[in-house]
Amino acid sequence: MENLNVVHTFHHYLPNTSNWAYKLINNLPDTKNIIVAEKFLKMNFYNPDFMYIEFPLREIDVENRTLKIRVFNRLVIETRNRLYFSYIKSLLKNEQVKVHIVHSHFGTAGWNFRKLVKKLNTIHVVSFYGQDYEMVPFLQPVWKKRYKELFDLANLFVCEGNHGAKILRNMGCPEEKIVVNRLGVEVEDIPFFKREKKKGELRLVQISAFRQKKGHIFTVKAFENALKNCPNMSLTLVGDGPEKEKIKNYIYKNNLQDRVRVLKGIRHEEVYAFLKDYHVFIHPSCYAENKDCEGGAPVALLDAQATGMPVISTTHCDIPEEVVHEKTGFLSPEKDIKTLTKYIETFYNMEQETYDKFSHFAREHVEKFYNIKENAKKLKDIYLSLIRR
Repeated sequence: MENLNVVHTFHHYLPNTSNWAYKLINNLPDTKNIIVAEKFLKMNFYNPDFMYIEFPLREIDVENRTLKIRVFNRLVIETRNRLYFSYIKSLLKNEQVKVHIVHSHFGTAGWNFRKLVKKLNTIHVVSFYGQDYEMVPFLQPVWKKRYKELFDLANLFVCEGNHGAKILRNMGCPEEKIVVNRLGVEVEDIPFFKREKKKGELRLVQISAFRQKKGHIFTVKAFENALKNCPNMSLTLVGDGPEKEKIKNYIYKNNLQDRVRVLKGIRHEEVYAFLKDYHVFIHPSCYAENKDCEGGAPVALLDAQATGMPVISTTHCDIPEEVVHEKTGFLSPEKDIKTLTKYIETFYNMEQETYDKFSHFAREHVEKFYNIKENAKKLKDIYLSLIRR
């Protein structure tokens, strides 16, 4: 069996920051992809070759919800889900589509769509990515019990790297149900830029949502420290999110506005051309206070390296697999401003010949291990092995 029908389940299909999920699905060979979601974000990552199944009933959105409203809303959601799942099964039957795999993207979606899997009587694959690993059960302990049940119900759990796999094992997921399959980028479509890098200059950039786990405050503080020895530098922060005003306030309070620009988020298709004008991508990921983490690693690090841009990041989660320390960039311990400062200064004083070595290693590393076409093929092989078993 080579041609597969796969239902992909999501909470929301699909935020701009989840472009990696679209690339993974879009590159699955010989696969009919069927998208179901609790909520569809219109016009985002639409593909005419995909089948989309949307249901008209929505969750009631009420501000300052009382307990009575929350309980009522929960009943509405459960009723809606039952109807939605029956609607999906009926529609697929009418279209004569036999589902071979349900692939839930995020552990919480795996739990929420478990009854759809039962209704379709098929195989269930669940991918964990980030906040679903530790933040969700930390903030809502009921998810610890739900995950244990999900570990029994689902057939396989996919992680981006070995750190994520270790988290699942520690939570009680059976070893034999865990597999590592990397995400990636469409490296053949990403231009490689030969950047001019003189000693005594540096243009840094960070593109990410302004969330605590992205480490913006450590970026800015390390940059501020490095300015004392490296005056010919600039830093550009691109994105939106809840931490943005806090970061902007720090910048103005410490008179950094002449050296640090804060820009709104840009569309993913604009990223590569934007990166051309910068020397180094900085992204010091860390655990947030609420246990939010990268789980795996930010795909933005791959985007940057594919263009030939070295990276300054941290040893957080699976980042050491995406960024090779001292070859494609430098990795600092989490929240270590002193070490981040040292690496900024290292790149500032770096001459063209050494910079070019980092640049070419970065591109080669992504080409070898993070080509999404190859990693999507591996995911297809994982699907087929489950069906054969």
